[in-house]
Amino acid sequence: MGRTISGALIGMVLTFVFYFIPVVNSVAPLLGGFLAGYYADGGFEGGLKSGVLMTVFMIIPVFLLGGVLGTVLRNSPVLGGFIAASTLIVALVVIIHTAITGIIGSVAGALVAGR
Repeated sequence: MGRTISGALIGMVLTFVFYFIPVVNSVAPLLGGFLAGYYADGGFEGGLKSGVLMTVFMIIPVFLLGGVLGTVLRNSPVLGGFIAASTLIVALVVIIHTAITGIIGSVAGALVAGR
């Protein structure tokens, strides 16, 4: 279980870093999940566990960034309230994207490590 948790943390950090690279950000959870599953090395179940844990760990920075962005844009003129309210929706879309592609990448990484 220790390698699963550490693999999920590694995957979360790498996914977060990959999100800031312009072309790579669309597949960032896939790459981070692949490395998380490869490090966890527990077969299909280990990859699934590390992918789910990576998603759970990724919820924290996404909501923190969304909260900071929402509070900064709340007082902007004209569309400030709309933009601040839409940060929750954007955060949920990012989390769902991270969950689906991160779990797929994590399972693939664990299966590659098993071979």
